[in-house]
Amino acid sequence: MIEGLAAPPATGERGSACARRRAQALLGLLIALALVKLAILVLLGPSFLPDSPGYLSFADAILDHGRAFAPIPWGSEAAPNLVFRTAGYPLLLAGAKLLSPSHDAALVILFQGALGLAATALVVRVAERLLGSTGAALSAGLVYGLSEALLWDNSILPDSLYAALFIIVVFSLLGHAVGSWRLGLPRLVGLAVLWGYSIWTRDNGIYFTLFPLLICLWIAAARPRLERRRFGFAVAFLLVTAGMSSAYVALNWYRTGGVFLGITGVENWLRPVFDMQRYGYARPFDGDSLVARTAREEMTGEDFGAQLRFLAVLHQRCRCTSPELQSLVLAEFLSAARRHPVAYLRVVWRNFNYLGLAELVVDPVTTVNLVSEFGTRLERRVIPGLSVRTLSALSRHFSATDLLLVMVSTLTAALALVLFTLFLFGVPGFVLRALRGRETLSEPLAAVGFLWLTFLGVAGAFALVHLEARHVMPILPAAVIGTIYVLQRLARRHGLPAELPA
Repeated sequence: MIEGLAAPPATGERGSACARRRAQALLGLLIALALVKLAILVLLGPSFLPDSPGYLSFADAILDHGRAFAPIPWGSEAAPNLVFRTAGYPLLLAGAKLLSPSHDAALVILFQGALGLAATALVVRVAERLLGSTGAALSAGLVYGLSEALLWDNSILPDSLYAALFIIVVFSLLGHAVGSWRLGLPRLVGLAVLWGYSIWTRDNGIYFTLFPLLICLWIAAARPRLERRRFGFAVAFLLVTAGMSSAYVALNWYRTGGVFLGITGVENWLRPVFDMQRYGYARPFDGDSLVARTAREEMTGEDFGAQLRFLAVLHQRCRCTSPELQSLVLAEFLSAARRHPVAYLRVVWRNFNYLGLAELVVDPVTTVNLVSEFGTRLERRVIPGLSVRTLSALSRHFSATDLLLVMVSTLTAALALVLFTLFLFGVPGFVLRALRGRETLSEPLAAVGFLWLTFLGVAGAFALVHLEARHVMPILPAAVIGTIYVLQRLARRHGLPAELPA
């Protein structure tokens, strides 16, 4: 048996004193992060990105006597805003508008920040159990709190809300599985409601229901085989999630007459196909299908705007509803992937963006650049990275400051790449080593292995179609904890101190 890494709980007065110190340290971390988030809100104001108006108009339609939930005629648009966007986030926006019409955006940002802090607290509590060190757990919370979460928590977009709900549900269940706390059935149902609401926020989240269900099955496996309610958590979670998803399908059926959960695939399924063509990997639109003919005749560019204009023309030609158009582009995507498997795999690997993911996990320079580019009026990166363009600019107009920034950026990117590689290959390496030795996996290693699987599952699923920085936010804590775990194991193997002071 591999020794567990979780420190045994202290008892008596000493245990109470340790618990108080841990609670005070966690509270201090949360207060510090809250002050950073408040400073960003005060200095920059809420960030409005290109997708923000669509959610705000949805919220206005909700407040307009429930117009958003009234029957909607098909045919005028390929992806009508009130159907293309799910209602979860607009409901939050509408609630904020009711509370304070003049400060609604700030209220939403404050709520998102508070929910993000709650998620961070759960991450730290579970990390304490897995890493056996309050200092290491606080470090994990700090790295996540100062990640790209700073940008999305301050943005009028659903990504912050979705990420917080994802983390709260997954880490609450994982905490139960590893013994950090015990959840009763009512709290489990509450978590399932939060998960269902996250699906109302991002409909593709329904695919990731697999991960909380896996934890529920893990909890069931730890119970006696003959216990009648052994699978109660898994069944209850699945029923509540299915019920909330079905309720949204029923709403869409009432509004449109079609049975579907979401239509975000209308604008996304063809992205990898266009990428095959853009990067010269293949010529996927050489066929005789309606999609291929329309692409050859109507595509005027390669950017996403050109793709949306193409979809509008395709919608006119197919004379179909949005769900039917979604099925049409999905079939074209699957056909292109079958006909050009190597080209498609190249697109998937490009989407996965190994260095980009590494920088999102542990590179503070990336956070600064993201906030500067998408959260300020500068709309550009303020810390240049190492590139031919940067070096060329330095050769023409030398600046010691810019050179120093390039060096810092290069150093942090290299360090992030090393740490991400340790996580990506170290965790499965430890798991395989344990299995080869016919040893039982320790609880911490099993949990970290699950977090590794969650990270790869979510990032990999998006990479199959289209992966952006904001899609990674829900799984950043998994990568951060896994990275620290690997560093601890390597430190112990080489006789180095593996604990961090609280």
